[in-house]
Amino acid sequence: MDAAPGSGDGALLIVLPGRSGREPVLRRLCAALAPVRLAVLVPRRLSPYSDWAKHLAHAWIEFGDESGFALHDAWEAVSQWLGCSDERVLGCTTWDEWGIEICAYLCCEERLNLRYTPLDTVRHVRNKVRFREACAKAGVPVPGFAGIQNEAQLESVLEKPWRFPTVLKPAQGAGSYYCRKAESAGELLEVFAVLDDQFRKERSTPEGDIAAGWILEEWFTGQEVDIDGWAKEGQVEWFLISDNKPVLGQGCCETGGLYPSQLPEELQQKLEALTRQVVAACPGLHSAFHFEALVNLETKAVMPVELNLRVGGAECPCCVEAVTGVFLPLCAAELALGRPVTPPSAPKAVVAASSNEYAPCAGTVQACEGSEELFADEHFLGGAFFAREGASYVPGRGSMSCLCWLAAKGGDAEEAERNLQRCISNCRLQVRGFAEPCASSTVRDSTRRTPTCI
Repeated sequence: MDAAPGSGDGALLIVLPGRSGREPVLRRLCAALAPVRLAVLVPRRLSPYSDWAKHLAHAWIEFGDESGFALHDAWEAVSQWLGCSDERVLGCTTWDEWGIEICAYLCCEERLNLRYTPLDTVRHVRNKVRFREACAKAGVPVPGFAGIQNEAQLESVLEKPWRFPTVLKPAQGAGSYYCRKAESAGELLEVFAVLDDQFRKERSTPEGDIAAGWILEEWFTGQEVDIDGWAKEGQVEWFLISDNKPVLGQGCCETGGLYPSQLPEELQQKLEALTRQVVAACPGLHSAFHFEALVNLETKAVMPVELNLRVGGAECPCCVEAVTGVFLPLCAAELALGRPVTPPSAPKAVVAASSNEYAPCAGTVQACEGSEELFADEHFLGGAFFAREGASYVPGRGSMSCLCWLAAKGGDAEEAERNLQRCISNCRLQVRGFAEPCASSTVRDSTRRTPTCI
């Protein structure tokens, strides 16, 4: 590339812009990065979900076909665009899990030759079995784990001593899709037969994720935290630790969090050391990251869960910016462009509390919206409503089952949580089951209800 790093004579390639909830992010990047132009790259079969971005993008590039795509399809489409437009690509980034490997492939030396985490590292990190292996090799603590491809292999694994409960989840992917906690070998075998069939039939799942199979892990008792930040050429530069609320049910759906972490400083220092260890085990990491870990409050032991090489989704950017003034999507874009990261703005809150809302039964969405009172509340930080009236609702599918997320601020954790509950009460979140209506006003209320769905 002839353009100097970070210059405006070229474009930033955004891979998989996602659903319309990301529109405010793309608008902010358009304004903050000018005169750098934004080009959007999206698989053809997923383009209907991202149509909202067409009017914001300087260039719109589709690749693959309705049945799927290969990585070389993305490079062919970008090459054709470059040949026709005489454009320069200055950087490449994504905030979508399925866009990470595409970015790494495009940024390789033999293609765009841009700053990004090496493709081999991306593939090892995205595959949870390989990630565990890399951590163990680097001396990072790991739970008992095994890669699983089929039922026969699972049965073979269970012939050896295995501590329950366990967690079964896809070896690649994110969003708590198809995750399940099992209390016994019998339950695990029963769960696997159902989930494996559903997973392989999921039309939207990339073939590579299906081929990666499953990971089985022994349960580590502890409080879950998120560490959001970025690394530059393998070195951690900035991060924030936040506390996750307890997961919802056996499906391990995330239910929100508190920003920043309320853990004692001693435990936060242990988590910082763990973060640096894990990043060091991933050669050349150069991107934003969303690292999930566990800490046992009694033994003070820490354990990595998974490392995602992207900005955290849903409420994460909103809450991180509220308490630090750091807007992670902009930092990730500047990192890709080789620019200095923009200094943080003034924080809006001391503590931010968030919630992901779910309904307990399958059915049809009757309402999913905020009220005038919600949007007028001075403590309301932000939110996004995903479900559409009249749409089918299926519980237990991780982030795909989330009706909405909401975030509120406060002077301390207790005040932030009280303000959040008030904000939730000012929403209409209703799913009509097959036998009776059910409503979710808070995560805790929705888990107590057991409506009959027949």
